[in-house]
Amino acid sequence: DGKVTVKFANGDTKRTTPEGVVTYFYASAQTTHTTQPDGIEIFEFPSRQIERHFPDGSKEISFPDNTRKLIRNDGVHESTFPDGVVLR
Repeated sequence: DGKVTVKFANGDTKRTTPEGVVTYFYASAQTTHTTQPDGIEIFEFPSRQIERHFPDGSKEISFPDNTRKLIRNDGVHESTFPDGVVLR
């Protein structure tokens, strides 16, 4: 299928697909870091927090309680809470 998997002595795993998706699993931190061909990086933490880092420098963070935080590349922060409240 063209996928390449490398397993490291420390338990980390790196998987690369023919499409250019690179997924690295950090065993000690139980964290997955996926890099898409378009430059978007996705971090998945054991707490179920998910971060998306965009090539323009902006970030989108999703928390387990469904709170969402957007950090724009100009430094502006915006948080949206599960009840719909938005803080800027």
